Amino acid sequence: MATYKEIKGATVQTRDEDPVQYVGSWSSGGSMNTARDSVGSSSAGTQTASIAFGGVPPPTATAINESYNGSSWTEVNDMNTAKRGPSGLGTSTAALSAGGDVGAAPFLNAVETWDGSSWTETTEINTARSYAFAFGIQTAGVIAGGYIPPSYGTTAVTEYWNGSSWTETGDLNTARFGIGGAGVYTAGLVSGNPSGNTETFNGSSWTEVADLNTGRGENANTGSQTAALTFGGSPNGVTLTESWDGSSWTEVNDMATARRYGGGSGSSTSALSFAGKNPGGETNATEEWSFPPPTAAILTEGSIFLSGGTTLKGFGKASGIPSSAWASGGSLNTARRGTGGFGSQTAAVAAAGSTGSTVANSESYNGSSWTEGNDVNTARFDLAAAGTQTAGIIFSGDPYSATTETYDGTSYTEVGDLNTARQKASGFGTQPLAICAGGEAPPGAQAITESWNGSSWTEVGDMNTARFGLAAAIKSPSTNGIVFGGYISNDSALAETWNGSSWTETGDLNTSRYYLAGSGTASLGLAFGGSQNPPTVANTEAWDGSSWTETGDLATAREQIAGAGFAATALAFGGGPSYTSATEEFTADAALSTVTVS
Repeated sequence: MATYKEIKGATVQTRDEDPVQYVGSWSSGGSMNTARDSVGSSSAGTQTASIAFGGVPPPTATAINESYNGSSWTEVNDMNTAKRGPSGLGTSTAALSAGGDVGAAPFLNAVETWDGSSWTETTEINTARSYAFAFGIQTAGVIAGGYIPPSYGTTAVTEYWNGSSWTETGDLNTARFGIGGAGVYTAGLVSGNPSGNTETFNGSSWTEVADLNTGRGENANTGSQTAALTFGGSPNGVTLTESWDGSSWTEVNDMATARRYGGGSGSSTSALSFAGKNPGGETNATEEWSFPPPTAAILTEGSIFLSGGTTLKGFGKASGIPSSAWASGGSLNTARRGTGGFGSQTAAVAAAGSTGSTVANSESYNGSSWTEGNDVNTARFDLAAAGTQTAGIIFSGDPYSATTETYDGTSYTEVGDLNTARQKASGFGTQPLAICAGGEAPPGAQAITESWNGSSWTEVGDMNTARFGLAAAIKSPSTNGIVFGGYISNDSALAETWNGSSWTETGDLNTSRYYLAGSGTASLGLAFGGSQNPPTVANTEAWDGSSWTETGDLATAREQIAGAGFAATALAFGGGPSYTSATEEFTADAALSTVTVS
């Protein structure tokens, strides 16, 4: 019998401790002296040398300034003017604070520079504002966006600082407010507010690039234009963290403390998060983002070793999704089926549906429980949806509907109708861009595809196969999606991918079905539940960009089910054939596993 060394060319290693994955994670740092939110920070500072200034330790704005040395915060000289939401850039010894407000009008155009020991007033910005993005160093920086008078409207105005004066330059494509930017004045980046929108700056103009996976605002950004980190944000404070590689965002390990309006500094591999606000109030918590040190034993995919000299272990990932399972989540307040689902596993929305009669109820999920919110304007079921909990869109529905509504996290607004009224369609995208594909309209199944540009729908290339009751990987961008399953003359296993202009047939599901749900993206997705007319099924399949693999089934088989989230962190809720309030959470486990040997 061949040995492992003969097969692989190496012996099995023996380790006293398991290797670690080379992934970033947050750990606790020293607490701030004053808990507050809406702070300014030295965006070009480091994890071991940063300052935090201004903000709100209720009830009023403050001028307090604190310095971090890598383990603890020390109060140093205050700013000249107390302010909330100042924009900060520079380092811990050469920083700049611009704008802000005092908790209400007036908005400030005051600018102060920090030399490591004291603040000095200098040339004012041209446009008074607060909560603007800023990045760069003390002698060459940028301030963009923000709240402006008279009633906290947003602006796209961008100004460049040359060390002595401010000059207006190319505006943001999307007016917005934020709490921090990343990069230098010739290569900057901002993300968030609204809907995860991200833009890069080249020194004179802005370009829209790939959105955050989870749309949100009031988040902090650190790093550079090609390697950034964003963390925290709305609604009500979240722990979400995403990493930017210059072209796309990837969800990474979350913070321990949920927060919005927090501060940040450092790089994409060595960052600092501090201050902020959540439902519990203002926080003084500090967290440090880092990777295992070079001296650590790093776990690699496919590695195999003896743990403690006695237990054989290995690590690998099949089809992009490790071992996984569904677990019970909080129940919907209104049991229903045919609801529209969008958002993430910890921030989802269930819109409309049927309880035996059509309803307009809308509920939001926070990772553990559902809360009733404002109703949709038009009651319906078997509708399609896309987007995030704070920037969603719903469209189509039974009875045959063209009605489209957008959701801002609080209320629904009717906007431009679909060109073809239909029901049982699928949808994907990130508001303000979305796709509606397939569905049922007289005289039957449809292949029609329409694209939403933020104000109206346009018919684009049809699917190859007309069908209804199909699902989509709803986190797909509007230019790169996948739909699967559906009803043609019976249940279907067909899958098609969308490239922004046309559809291509790709690998079929292993289990044909319709009235199923989906989550994830066109490169890493999940399909779950559905009907085979009969029976109703619990089957779950993972998509790796080329083929489907069966994985852990739902606990409850159901059809006309709604879904939200990603491939490794999905949410399933509602469904039939009876009306259920059950919610299930899907989590993929990337932990080490013991290898069974004979």
